[in-house]
Amino acid sequence: MVALVLIGLGSAGMGWLLWPHAGGGVVRAGRGTVVQSVLCGTSQARDVVRIELLDDHEVSAWLDGCGHRLGEVLTVELPDPLPEGELVARLAGTGVPTATVGGRRLDAAGVAVGGLAGAMLAWRLRGDRGAARRRVDP
Repeated sequence: MVALVLIGLGSAGMGWLLWPHAGGGVVRAGRGTVVQSVLCGTSQARDVVRIELLDDHEVSAWLDGCGHRLGEVLTVELPDPLPEGELVARLAGTGVPTATVGGRRLDAAGVAVGGLAGAMLAWRLRGDRGAARRRVDP
């Protein structure tokens, strides 16, 4: 019974850790063309890209990367909504997951339910083994 409780609490904890928190993780994709390239000599080295968003709006942003060729076209991600002031873009796939919040919540719930189902199966199998031991053959 203790193992069932521990596995259940562990499963619920994993589900809680994977549950997406409100307000974070929303990004919008765009195509960025490198307009200024810098060598990757320092930790603060960043290229500058001109980004064409999917709604035909263009913005300039620092790229969280360096050493790209001038004119190179990259798929980038920006926070949504766009922040005021300095804008930093990331290469697509290197930032926050782009899955919908609903999909990530479904994943987290699936982890919790799967863990609880495994705990229940282990408890059930343990009960069957105990019953077989208690059986007395005439």
